Amino acid sequence: MTSVAPDKNDQPDESAPVFPGAEDIAPHIARPYRALEHELERAVRDRVEVNLRVTAAVNAMRDGGCSWADIARILGTAPQTAHKKYSKPRPPRD
Repeated sequence: MTSVAPDKNDQPDESAPVFPGAEDIAPHIARPYRALEHELERAVRDRVEVNLRVTAAVNAMRDGGCSWADIARILGTAPQTAHKKYSKPRPPRD
C-alpha cells in the first residue's frame, strides 16, 4: 500500500517566507501587526502542508482500490468534485 506521508521534497521550506519580498511591500505596518503577519505566513505554510497530506492520502486510498464515493464521503464533498480535484492526469492518447 502507498504511504500517505508526502515526499520530503514536497514539504514547504519553513525558513523561507511564503511571499518573498513581502516585508518590502509594506514597511509602514506597525510592529504589532508584524506578529500577525508572521502568524498568517505560518498558517499559509500549514495549509500547504495539509493540502499535500490530503492529496497523498487520497492517492493512497485510490491506489488501494477505494471508490471516489468513499473518498468524497470522508472529504465531505460530491464524488465528482473529489475526482476533479484529486484525480491524476491521464497520459495523452496515441
